[in-house]
Amino acid sequence: MIRASHMTRCFGTVKAVDDVSFEIERGRVAGFLGPNGAGKTTSMRMLAGVLPPTSGRAFIGGHDVMEQPRAAHASLGWLPEGAPACDELRVEEYVRYRGALAGGVPRRRYAELLARCDLMDVRRRLVGQLSRGYRQRVALAAALVGDPAALILDEPSTGLDPVQQRAFRRLVRELAEDRAILFSTHQVGDALAVCDDLLVIVGGSLKAAGDLASLRGAAGRRRVVLEAAGVDLAATLGAMSQVHDLEVQATEGDWHRAVCTLKDDVRDDLVAAIMQAGGRLRLLRDAEGSLEQWLHGLLEGGSA
Repeated sequence: MIRASHMTRCFGTVKAVDDVSFEIERGRVAGFLGPNGAGKTTSMRMLAGVLPPTSGRAFIGGHDVMEQPRAAHASLGWLPEGAPACDELRVEEYVRYRGALAGGVPRRRYAELLARCDLMDVRRRLVGQLSRGYRQRVALAAALVGDPAALILDEPSTGLDPVQQRAFRRLVRELAEDRAILFSTHQVGDALAVCDDLLVIVGGSLKAAGDLASLRGAAGRRRVVLEAAGVDLAATLGAMSQVHDLEVQATEGDWHRAVCTLKDDVRDDLVAAIMQAGGRLRLLRDAEGSLEQWLHGLLEGGSA
């Protein structure tokens, strides 16, 4: 339902998004995870048809957003960062206004939206008088007014308190039952709590993509623990460019344990380096790595 094909966007000599490709099917929530300035918003603007790609293509519901904009827009609901809305309108007035902009929808649709987004109690209040959490719900109701099959949410949890965050996450999961959702965030915990899949973007490029199970496997494969004797592990492993986040501690006798993160799967190189230094190896296995730690390493520009 949502597909990016080699999307690239340049601003002068700056490449904000570099050859990004992914696909989100109906029934899935994909977390677009990256630090501020990583290229998330630029990518979503291209998917929404607001910003043309320098190269590559964007599709919503099978429609190219540049070549078939009306069909693509009819299938898309977009909640921009900050949940913009008309402060001077009442909640139900604003939702009806957005419905009119969409070409009109059945009257019963408005009541359904207000109820689903938990807005019935505030439907006659001015949007400008609402809390941040309610404003997010108003903007979401407006994005849903045309019953789109695809939904793009740009940092929807920013500024919400913990109770509001949990409520909003539940609502997103409910909406995903019959939609494809792209959920942008810079918070790892937010992404792990609500998403089925993750797209990790740093510096305009995708660094990792997949469902949570496959990414947990990748996190485990990249972090190893080993035990060796007769060798200075800190010096031997520390000299290898593919080894990062190295921690060494003594165990018993001459044996030392090392835990490290590998840029690539270079276990054979680890063994060879230890043997060449005159050491003895008795253990080499995957560490019980945390997916959250691994993701933080990617976001911080490491090679986890």
